[in-house]
Amino acid sequence: MTATYLTREGDTVDVVAWRHYGTTDGRVVEAVLAENPGLAALGALLPAGTEIRMPDIEPATDTQGLRLWD
Repeated sequence: MTATYLTREGDTVDVVAWRHYGTTDGRVVEAVLAENPGLAALGALLPAGTEIRMPDIEPATDTQGLRLWD
């Protein structure tokens, strides 16, 4: 079952992804945009009250992070 998200004033796709999935990973944002044709055409700041379908996304399997001092 696909969840939905109702935007608030000032929401962007990145913010919505962060609130729903806890990440703004590019594949997550791309999946949300793919699930919602026309969403990108609404602009960077989404109108309040826009209903967004949130696709089921598998968690990333790459757990090795960036190491600054190595």
